[in-house]
Amino acid sequence: MTSPLPLPWFEERVRELEGLYDAFQSTAAPFVAGAACRPGCADCCTNVGEIYTTTLEGLRISLAIDAMSVFEAPVLRRRIAENREQKKRSLLLLCPFLDPEKHCRIYAVRPFTCRRLYSVEPCGQKGPVVHRDLWALAEEFTRAVQALDPLGYSGHVSYILALFDDPLFTENYMAQKPLPKALERLVRDYDLLAHAQAI
Repeated sequence: MTSPLPLPWFEERVRELEGLYDAFQSTAAPFVAGAACRPGCADCCTNVGEIYTTTLEGLRISLAIDAMSVFEAPVLRRRIAENREQKKRSLLLLCPFLDPEKHCRIYAVRPFTCRRLYSVEPCGQKGPVVHRDLWALAEEFTRAVQALDPLGYSGHVSYILALFDDPLFTENYMAQKPLPKALERLVRDYDLLAHAQAI
């Protein structure tokens, strides 16, 4: 489904979101300098299992997909739908945004959960080794990202993107209205975190 046109409130919050991303990157620079992460590694995109995003970030991703070519966008949306079905049966999944060379197709608009994770050692089978202080810093910034989206939700990326396939959810979210009771099942079915409870 094509995403709605962004509204002024959305554009303002995206600017604030970019400010948080930049602030985290700057503050985390001493830790990131020694990270083992390199382009094409993608262990965190395949073995962590949960790629969390907020509804604010999800709408931004959806708009970016809409701007892709008529060849690329449908393929990517199909992979997202497949990921959503697979997620019901498996904890560990390949990120739907990875290309065959293990590069991110949405790198410019990737969510904070992807920006926060750096491993101080090569991952391999043991997974990422994150510096304790960097993890604490990232948790602080995660709460700040959620606070930018007070009527929104956090959850696995393919579940969040599915919300915008529902016209009623999209209409309420774009109008910045609380979720109607008719849609509470989506929050339960997708095991989403309501930001109003987290902030």
